[in-house]
Amino acid sequence: MPSPRMQHSKPPRRLSRAQKHSSGSSNTSTANRSTHNELEKNRRAHLRLCLERLKVLIPLGPDCTRHTTLGLLNKAKAHIKKLEEAERKSQHQLENLEREQRFLKRRLEQLQGPQEMERIRMDSIGSTISSDRSDSEREEIEVDVESTEFSYGEVDNISTTSISDIDDHSSLQSIGSDEGYSSASVKLSFTS
Repeated sequence: MPSPRMQHSKPPRRLSRAQKHSSGSSNTSTANRSTHNELEKNRRAHLRLCLERLKVLIPLGPDCTRHTTLGLLNKAKAHIKKLEEAERKSQHQLENLEREQRFLKRRLEQLQGPQEMERIRMDSIGSTISSDRSDSEREEIEVDVESTEFSYGEVDNISTTSISDIDDHSSLQSIGSDEGYSSASVKLSFTS
């Protein structure tokens, strides 16, 4: 007969599939959690480093010693807009100075008096074509002012206004328009 102890003892307990799966996956989830925590720690350290670099680049003012991330980002945004506006103004000023320089060069060439008469004309692909004028030649032609360059006193007599006035006027018109394009033609009379 079986002993009383044996009767009351339970058979060894078998683990269900869910229990087996959870004990095996707990090791995996612990490793995944550890990896995730390490990655998050590195990401936060990198973000902190970037914010410290940003503090150096952005003028913050003497009144603040501690800055929130949002406040720092807002100041950076405002500083970027300020720099973009300054760049736009500088570019506009540079264009004006270049235009004035072209005008003054043309004026200087006109004041230096007639020298060798040569016309340089830009064709549609940007190469130059030169032609000499004889002393007895008088010619009227229609000229696209934007694509023509004149050199060394080539223009002795213009019926309405000077080339530089028209060119600068056209340039000023193009600055004022949103499209940025204007064209002008004028009938010129060349005498040699």
